[in-house]
Amino acid sequence: MKLVLDASVAIAAVRPSEPAYAAARARMDRVLQGLDELMQPSTFRVEVGGALARLGRREAEIRRLVDPLCAPPHAIVTIGPKGAAAAEARAIQARLRGADALYVWLASARGLTLCTLDQEMAQRGGAFCKVVAP
Repeated sequence: MKLVLDASVAIAAVRPSEPAYAAARARMDRVLQGLDELMQPSTFRVEVGGALARLGRREAEIRRLVDPLCAPPHAIVTIGPKGAAAAEARAIQARLRGADALYVWLASARGLTLCTLDQEMAQRGGAFCKVVAP
């Protein structure tokens, strides 16, 4: 399955104390086994890396998680001025936070499924793209 993976899933997959840890870990295992292919906004690395660093994870550990998610066959999509304008429109239409709007914009623009643990993003973004939990 080709999908857009929200940072919430990647972060939960390395935090056993998270309620959705098992589901997030299972989704990450599918990705790492090549069963799922990702298309991510270029902000994904920053969002996941920053969140894990704030949780006290070391840089080497963060890179071991993030690097495989951003390497082929997975794709990183840069935003650019046109993409930023489209994501801004999506943020306004769906009343989404900026980073959330980037994931919804990418999924809707490419006709992909968005995988997230964020209930607000799922509810509001669901009007524009298919949304699934891990």
